[in-house]
Amino acid sequence: MGYLEAPQNAGILRVSELKGRSRAALASLVLLAGACGDDGSGDATSKADTETSTGDSASTETASTGPTTGGASTNETLPDPDEVGPNFGLLTFTFYPADASGSPEQLGMAGAWRTTPFTTDDFFAARALSLFFPLAPADADALELHDPLAYEWGKANTWLMLGNGVRLRHPDGDALACLQVLDETYPVYLSDDAAFFDPGCAPDPTHWQPGTDYDLVVYGGDDYDDAQAGGAVRTPTALTVTAPEPGLFDFPLEQAKGLALEWTADGGPDDRVVIRVWDQFGKQLAVHAADDGSYTVPAAELAKLSVGPATITVAREHVSTIDLLAGSLRVVARHELWLYPDLF
Repeated sequence: MGYLEAPQNAGILRVSELKGRSRAALASLVLLAGACGDDGSGDATSKADTETSTGDSASTETASTGPTTGGASTNETLPDPDEVGPNFGLLTFTFYPADASGSPEQLGMAGAWRTTPFTTDDFFAARALSLFFPLAPADADALELHDPLAYEWGKANTWLMLGNGVRLRHPDGDALACLQVLDETYPVYLSDDAAFFDPGCAPDPTHWQPGTDYDLVVYGGDDYDDAQAGGAVRTPTALTVTAPEPGLFDFPLEQAKGLALEWTADGGPDDRVVIRVWDQFGKQLAVHAADDGSYTVPAAELAKLSVGPATITVAREHVSTIDLLAGSLRVVARHELWLYPDLF
């Protein structure tokens, strides 16, 4: 099938407008293969409602039932370093608080396996929001400018189906990403409440707990035993942004004065803060900020974006890497707040 690209970041429409698209619009693009449980939910307008096909035309999506064991007993034994597989896994686990656009609190969970490294740490944004967030700068207090880009799915044979799901286990409720095949070619794992998913795969924001350890369960399918790693995934401390005022919508942001961000500096020792600012055409500033409570995007950098509606995300992240027989799975847990300025 060659190369497949997702739509560009937001395009001319603002992200808050994209959130208003009905899930029914997505359903009209979907060919269901195999009936799954319908929990009757999915009416609320949300970030998840921006789901689109991965290409410019309609794509087919095949969803499995909820993950089940492949018959092998789940074990706590992780491989020795010389037995770790060569593949690359990514799982995004994001809590979105309610924000000024009217979007309610939500859980974003999505992942995949590839034979080549990922170019993003936010696969949920690429799969469900049609947004490509390049990797944040490696160094603290570093800033990078990115031109509008679409997420490049690459060659179909670089995507792997390794089992039918990934589970994050917690006493207050498990979070579950279930297998979904796009265009009968691209296997991904997604938490979603659409009718073609098992109800157990529905995202529940209450299942994202801040500063908490989760057990990881990876279902191996025909190729690998199911694997469990107790307490292997940790979420970051919840993020509280104090400036600009998160409750304001279309608040004025003057380029000449820069963007002064402030938050409560109560993160864990291995948490990081990632800031992104992008304009209505998708040009984006990405910052890896020290988690010390403040960062100012210089006026000269802000002036590189187009005036008009813009979007800011501020996220506290914790990255966990778990080595498995299939390969290394990178789990990026984040608490992410969206703000909506009018740039002038």
